[in-house]
Amino acid sequence: MKHHHHMTHKFRLDRFSFHHLHLFHKRDGLAALTTNRMIATAAWSVIGVFFPIFLFEYFGSLTLVLVWYLISYGLRIPLQPIVAKVFARIGLLPSMFIGQIGICFFFIALYLLEVQAPISEMFLLGLSIFGLLVVATFYWSPFHIDMATLSTKGKVGRQVSMRYSIQRLIGVLMPIGSGAIILYYGYHINFILSLFLLIASMVPLFFLRNKYVRYEFGFFETFQKMFSKKFREMSVSMVAYGAENVVGVIIWPLFLYMIFEGDYLNIGAFTAVVVVISVLLEIFVGRETDKWSAKKMMKIGTGVYALGWLGKAIVDTVIGVFAASTFHSIGSILLRTPVDALMYEQAADAGHYIDEYTTIREIALNIGRASMIVILIGLTYWFPLSSSFLVAAVVGVGVLRLARQAMIRD
Repeated sequence: MKHHHHMTHKFRLDRFSFHHLHLFHKRDGLAALTTNRMIATAAWSVIGVFFPIFLFEYFGSLTLVLVWYLISYGLRIPLQPIVAKVFARIGLLPSMFIGQIGICFFFIALYLLEVQAPISEMFLLGLSIFGLLVVATFYWSPFHIDMATLSTKGKVGRQVSMRYSIQRLIGVLMPIGSGAIILYYGYHINFILSLFLLIASMVPLFFLRNKYVRYEFGFFETFQKMFSKKFREMSVSMVAYGAENVVGVIIWPLFLYMIFEGDYLNIGAFTAVVVVISVLLEIFVGRETDKWSAKKMMKIGTGVYALGWLGKAIVDTVIGVFAASTFHSIGSILLRTPVDALMYEQAADAGHYIDEYTTIREIALNIGRASMIVILIGLTYWFPLSSSFLVAAVVGVGVLRLARQAMIRD
């Protein structure tokens, strides 16, 4: 018999310590956590789509950009289970604070690089990777654990889609404004603005209660458990999920940069228009995820998403790119909202293994990301940039494994 996190579990008595604080209801905790994520999203949106472009302009080489990302993602894989032991000891809330501070160092390093501060460039590049490493290992697993425990049974899809809708709305104006700032003043203003927003995003965390978990897997045991019968389907799906996601995060912005011939304003405006269309669909999908079946919607979304990648691979005009992007964003929403809703439900149902579940998920995502970057380094050396989208279409279908796993349970 499955249990949901709203039920009383014996494990909660010895695995979680709420310090007997009852100042806030669950919905207040969810609101605080969501507000933290929204402000942090705004901070990243200031530079988000332009960050791979910044690295490309800085290095002058796509291969070096990919190597930078490979180091960033690769280091997270062995550190994730080690940090899981740390946040199990200090609690989820302090861990999230450490993660937020880490990404502040990331933006400080980028600012110093942009203004050509008299500091070793290798040190600043290392500091930027270190900042992302800290936020990736200390923040995300605790965030997902809190989200899973605070989400409401039967409304997870709506709660996830509402969060994504707000994030997308934030992403409407940010790219246009960011493009204009970069065009007229340079990247350094954006890095400073992101830094201040990230500091502001920590304020809602003060309204959360600290929770304690006990991470039971050892270092090598974590990697053994990843592909055990209990976690295998989720792990394989997340490897595929992380692999195709990397193409959208790194290659797509660079593709737009080339299509629009380096025009920051057009890149920002294009991104904003696609986001507006996406927001309207996001709200609808979230409602339907709870009403219908997240698993079936995910299966449809995977097909549309893969076709979207194929469309991006064959277009070479602004109109074609817009059509392909719109179609692809529809598939992205149909896929990602149910995937995340299902993830939070499965994490909650994992009972006392909720921290192990979320940690293994993060490791699998980064294995997928790092593996795809290795492929991209060789692929983009011999073939055009758009060939990456064909690989993403093939790999993205691997997410169907998660749909199959979930559908078997129905």
